[in-house]
Amino acid sequence: MRDLFAIVVHTLVFDDERRLLLLRRANTGFMDGHYAPPGGHKRAGESVADAAIRECREEACIDVVEARPLVAMPYRGEPDGVDFIFEAVEWSGDARIGEPAKCDGLLFADTGELPNNTVPFVQAALECRAGDVWFREFE
Repeated sequence: MRDLFAIVVHTLVFDDERRLLLLRRANTGFMDGHYAPPGGHKRAGESVADAAIRECREEACIDVVEARPLVAMPYRGEPDGVDFIFEAVEWSGDARIGEPAKCDGLLFADTGELPNNTVPFVQAALECRAGDVWFREFE
């Protein structure tokens, strides 16, 4: 019997001041109260890049024109899986909460001063981005 693994995507979205878009999770049962970039689970038949673009539209009401793969790391949810993290190369729109039942806050944060309640993988992803590293084990 094969194990099942989740495929999750997140997208780092930066504004013109190079601040990172973060959404505060609520009512999801996983890391509620913590800030995370737009993201979620890939759907059947959907490419990983399309999932990243869709999640940005659904969660933050922005249109990502181009998203480039940035890093892959383990996803520690239920079930375990792989988290593909993208960076929005080009996007448009006014970021706002698109899923108020799952999110109760939105902000753009300086990457050197992330909120204390930011999900841990964000810092790891930023370090990979700075070091041009495409994979990282995440504990």
